[in-house]
Amino acid sequence: MFAIESSNVSKIYKNSDKKALDDISLQIKEGQISTLLGRNGAGKTTFIRICSTQLLPTSGKVVVFGDDVTRYPERIRQKISIVPQEGRPLRALTPWDHVYNWLKINGEKKDVAAQKTTDILTRLELYSVKDIPALNLSGGMKQKILVGMAMATEAPLLFLDEPTIGLDPVSRRQVWSIIKDWKNKGISIVLTTHYMDEAEILSDSIFIIDKGRVITKGNMADLKGTLNYHTRIDVHTSKDINISDLKDLFGSYGKIVNLSSDSVRLFTFENTVRELSDTLVHKNLSFSVTPITLDDIFVNLVGDRDLD
Repeated sequence: MFAIESSNVSKIYKNSDKKALDDISLQIKEGQISTLLGRNGAGKTTFIRICSTQLLPTSGKVVVFGDDVTRYPERIRQKISIVPQEGRPLRALTPWDHVYNWLKINGEKKDVAAQKTTDILTRLELYSVKDIPALNLSGGMKQKILVGMAMATEAPLLFLDEPTIGLDPVSRRQVWSIIKDWKNKGISIVLTTHYMDEAEILSDSIFIIDKGRVITKGNMADLKGTLNYHTRIDVHTSKDINISDLKDLFGSYGKIVNLSSDSVRLFTFENTVRELSDTLVHKNLSFSVTPITLDDIFVNLVGDRDLD
């Protein structure tokens, strides 16, 4: 069973001749964490807004738990919760006000709403500031209020559009823990993020979107297979050797990606690392060696400036 099925979905905004979404077809399984990755403007938020009944598609069809978003939006709204990318808490309300009142609006009884509010604020380390108006809280705390509101409802489908943006590393991991718990309860989660470590840790499946199209999809094992290399070497150039020199030196060992004016990244194989390392040491160049990550896959697919 799928939480979301989209068929040939396109979206063109008014007064624009560019497609925000361009013929997207995908299936998101129930009970999994599915992540949409893409550069700014790739179409991730537009897709989420259509699935959550905030926008109508220009063409195509989206079905959420068997209901068409254009025909049965009210049914769908009863089954979803969302952390919007640009949401803001109300300045005069406290964290308790936000979460408790949101639960009451969604039909919870007073005692249940109070217990759920206590639980979620405690887990997000907001309970100690539960009675402080949002205008007096930090940006990270305000973001956690939105996360708490969405997660406390335990809706069958949860949309998290960059939920940990602006959070410190400890707070991010608190949110990750709750996301994993919600998945274990059978809740379907659609996540967007620019943190590749977040996507790699949490995702059951990943959809990489570029210019309104899904260009690849799969789990981490599937995506690693798209790069064909095992190892990454980051090399910092010097006044004695430039990027063109590095291309001549190492181009035959793999794929070179230009990261900046003074560094390059080489995707290569494990059996070449020793030889390359010896050469780099001999050239007195600073470098690091790491396994391939999701960040590398993403850069390779949509963000690199290939020197070939």
